Amino acid sequence: MKRIGKLITMMLFVLTLIVPIIPAQAETLENNTFVVGMECNYAPFNWTQVNETKTSVPLEGGGFADGYDVAIAKAIADYLGKDLVIKKMSWDGLEPALQSGVIDAVIAGMTDTAERRKRVDFTDTYYESQMVLIVRKGDALENAKSLDDFSGKKVLGQLNTLYDTVIDQIPNVQHATALEDYPAMVMQLNTKLVDAVTAELPVAAGIIATNPDLTYVEFEEGKGFDVDLTDTSVSIAVSKENTELKDQINAYLDTLSSDDKKELMDSAIDRIPATITSLSDNLFVAAKQIFSVYSPLFLQGVSSTLVLAFSGTILGLLIGLIIGAIRAIKVDHRDKLAIKGIKRLGWLLTTIYIEVFRGTPMMVQGAFIYYGLKNIVHWSPFAAGIFVITINTGAYMAEIVRSGIQSVDKGQTEAARSIGMNSIQTMVYIVLPQAIKNSFPSIGNEFVTNIKDSSVLNVIAVTELFYQAKSVAGSLYAFVPTYFVVALIYLCLTFPTTRILNYIEARMSRKKTIAIEKGDA
Repeated sequence: MKRIGKLITMMLFVLTLIVPIIPAQAETLENNTFVVGMECNYAPFNWTQVNETKTSVPLEGGGFADGYDVAIAKAIADYLGKDLVIKKMSWDGLEPALQSGVIDAVIAGMTDTAERRKRVDFTDTYYESQMVLIVRKGDALENAKSLDDFSGKKVLGQLNTLYDTVIDQIPNVQHATALEDYPAMVMQLNTKLVDAVTAELPVAAGIIATNPDLTYVEFEEGKGFDVDLTDTSVSIAVSKENTELKDQINAYLDTLSSDDKKELMDSAIDRIPATITSLSDNLFVAAKQIFSVYSPLFLQGVSSTLVLAFSGTILGLLIGLIIGAIRAIKVDHRDKLAIKGIKRLGWLLTTIYIEVFRGTPMMVQGAFIYYGLKNIVHWSPFAAGIFVITINTGAYMAEIVRSGIQSVDKGQTEAARSIGMNSIQTMVYIVLPQAIKNSFPSIGNEFVTNIKDSSVLNVIAVTELFYQAKSVAGSLYAFVPTYFVVALIYLCLTFPTTRILNYIEARMSRKKTIAIEKGDA
């Protein structure tokens, strides 16, 4: 028991040293800030880069944001007389963040649609474009003149956007299953899984800039997609209640001419990260190129991931110990009526907790807890992320601990009671130490799982390792080598961790064997 107590004390001490330095800031931003949300992986509208430039803006999770959206956001902030703060988050998290007041506006190449207008409000357009199809260079489709030329071809669009719905305008088209982001879509095109990808002209230009083997097809009027001008333009999303901000942004946009917008976009396309002008065709060489340039972002992501996983596992274990012990307590027929009621209530509450948090995805839990409770609990995304992993892990740990308790021989409990120990003393000093030892492999497995599962927290703007990789892939439109790098990093995190846990488990078993041998002697 003393050894386990010392181990838990040591882990809690390390936790108190790590948590204060987590890369997050409180959400108590003052009124002199203009907080904007964007993906930072949608070049040339927005992307993440390692180096600071005159046009870039620092990100809380490390790195810098740049692009057409960033230029517009900076200009609006200057017009409002406020400091610009950019929050990097996944596409699915932008609207919830806006509705809950985490951000003031979404400037992320978002189209004003009737469906979105039910939830948020939109300003006037800040960029107008046209829709094109991206194809492989050298393919016969490169010379296509109309949508009829794509008949029978497999075409891919972005999930939950106009770029997916318009595909059905192509006669006899094979409509590929939509994907969430363009790096993944470009990978499908490069690997010949699809024949074409829909995109706006500036996005297509950004993709071509980093993928010389691709090109795009423009159509003459009447031969391309039948879309309204408003369908190929993008607007700034604001909260429905914030009409004052909407009017102020519109006042600024009125000062921009079409030539001003074109100049800003052309400049953004020219600024697309040129740190890797041409990736090698060799996967390993390309991965080395990417890591050599973007290693600061990856390492920042590793730091965040480890803090999330370690904190969540330790705190989740403490919750699991308490709940597991409560659920292991049996209702005795000799108990008083009040005691029976308390025990049954404890069982009911812990069962509800376990079923809810084991039966729902962590991503959903994160979105609900962070955005849903935003007006009640004012915390940073990172603090919320630790809380989400903790309560999610606690639900699994509770069942692991309960299973460990059940594996302890009942004779141990009877022996403890025979020497005068009460139920609590028996549980704390006799049962739990053995239960933790028996459950150690499963506890270690939860830590390894948390290293990987922390990736879902990018929905609440936690920039851990996986989301940093998405940002790099979005900047380069190089899906395979970027994710090969992040896969190796995850392997470098989990493999030694597994070996260390196996070593500790072996040492614990060895001490038990030695103790038995001494007893036999």
